[in-house]
Amino acid sequence: MARWAIIGLMTPLAPSLLVASPALLDPNFLHTVVLVVDHDEEGALGLILNRPLPLTLAQVSHEGGMEFQGSEEATAWRGGPVDPQRGILLVQGGLPEEEDTVVDLTHFVSHRKDLLESLLTDPMARYRLFLGYAGWGPGQLDQELDHGAWIRLPVVSEWLLHPDPSGLWQVAHGERREEG
Repeated sequence: MARWAIIGLMTPLAPSLLVASPALLDPNFLHTVVLVVDHDEEGALGLILNRPLPLTLAQVSHEGGMEFQGSEEATAWRGGPVDPQRGILLVQGGLPEEEDTVVDLTHFVSHRKDLLESLLTDPMARYRLFLGYAGWGPGQLDQELDHGAWIRLPVVSEWLLHPDPSGLWQVAHGERREEG
């Protein structure tokens, strides 16, 4: 009987935040904070929250043949090393569709191009466009957590579209010291 309780037991990690341990030296994840969007027996998908790209949303929209009406300084973000041509949105406010992933009461993640086109023409919209994502195979993220590569924290809404992404890793480590 106890054997059945153990088989298939997996604590879902989504949604949550992963803060790279100081010992994690992989250049893809050095000093990163990752939002885990999806986690199941097939693997995990996350978005690096603190890696802006040297690419503006105006450039992305122009290359994609879309209109843009936001700030010329607005950048795209590096979501991770996997599939860097794939766009993923993190949106604050609005109503998610059935295929979107709810993160918390005010944020959701979407892959919808129609939503991107709409957000690009709304200068008041609060969102980030991530190119690529962080991906882990079956059990890989769980093993990395067991080995101390990541520190898991609950989602902190204020961090998702943090105004100072360069300092987010330090903020997250400070938050962990306060909890622990």
